Amino acid sequence: MKNVFRTLTITGGLAASLLIGAGTTSAAENDSLLNLNDGLVENLNIFDSSDENNLVIDSQNNSSSDVNVETSDDSLDTTVDGATEGSVGAVVKGEDESAAVNADGNAGVMNETVIDEENDTVSSTTEAATEGSVGAVVKGEDESAAVNADGNAGVMNETVIDEESDTVSSTTEATTEGSVGAVVEGEDESVAANAGGNAGVMNETVIDEENDTVSSTTEAATEGSVGAIVEGEDESAAVNADGNAGLINETVVNEETNSTTSTTEGNVGGNLNAILESDDSTSILGADNNTTITNVIESNGENDSSSFALGTESLTNLGLSSEEADNEESAKVMAAVSALIEAQSTENSSRLGTEVDVASMVGLDSEEENSFTSMLNATAGLWVQSNDENESSELGLDLGLGLAAMSQSFNQ
Repeated sequence: MKNVFRTLTITGGLAASLLIGAGTTSAAENDSLLNLNDGLVENLNIFDSSDENNLVIDSQNNSSSDVNVETSDDSLDTTVDGATEGSVGAVVKGEDESAAVNADGNAGVMNETVIDEENDTVSSTTEAATEGSVGAVVKGEDESAAVNADGNAGVMNETVIDEESDTVSSTTEATTEGSVGAVVEGEDESVAANAGGNAGVMNETVIDEENDTVSSTTEAATEGSVGAIVEGEDESAAVNADGNAGLINETVVNEETNSTTSTTEGNVGGNLNAILESDDSTSILGADNNTTITNVIESNGENDSSSFALGTESLTNLGLSSEEADNEESAKVMAAVSALIEAQSTENSSRLGTEVDVASMVGLDSEEENSFTSMLNATAGLWVQSNDENESSELGLDLGLGLAAMSQSFNQ
């Protein structure tokens, strides 16, 4: 196993150099590939006797570009495309062990610009993308290991300027994703692991000088997952976890009406699952949570009013079960919490309020013993309101509580 991890360490170091080498310019391609091949020969020579090893290396690199220009009396249209790709593969075989490595990468960029003087418009679109992958396999007499990794990334921007309508619009998007997988197999045990993640962001901005407005929208999201499996002669275990998060903000400024509106929403979620199996029993664990947050801010200078609201909601579930030959037990817990704070203000009045809601459930089940379930629901609200015209004020309080429980016996 020592040689396995030693080889994986070497191949992991090769991965970065292979991907970097795939994107070199054509002027330095020949020299860099020759140096890369020499490095492969040196790094992959991991066995005791170099005379008994069989080494095969294959590498290639391609690049292309295209420029197109179209003109007329009042317009100009230009398009530029560029792309490059490369790959490297190596195989080493010895008496007791063998290793194989493969890496490839691609990259491209595009820009299109259109100038229309007749309609007083300028439009520009730019896109870029890159991707790469690395794979390695090591095989020995008693153990084997495999590793794979890949990633992608892209970005896009589109800008439009319309002088006739006095507007500017700009949209930008970016995404990235990656994954890693590994498998190790031995005589008595095997292990597999996988991880992946994605992320993206988008912004759109519109400026309208004719209507004196500015609008901006931003969105961001990310998610990831991890999984692992371990198998032995008498026991096995599996774990899986994933999470996601998102955020969006929209802001509108209107100078003509002297008003501003901003809305922000965010959410976070995740779950975890685990299974443990043996000859006599099985245990299962599951948990998940989802939380959202919302914020709204508004102001209006014409009627001297403003408002603010902040709310959050969270839901959590937890489950645990155990199975044996003659008995099965399980436990479940659910909890939900929400809260809201809001404030409103006008020229002559104001209001401030808050509210909290809580709900929960607990359940216990057993084939041999008692079964128990309980539920709780509670609500609390407080608000204050005042009016300057009639010099009055009000205070309010709302309370609510609910509780239920049930128990049942078996095999009595």
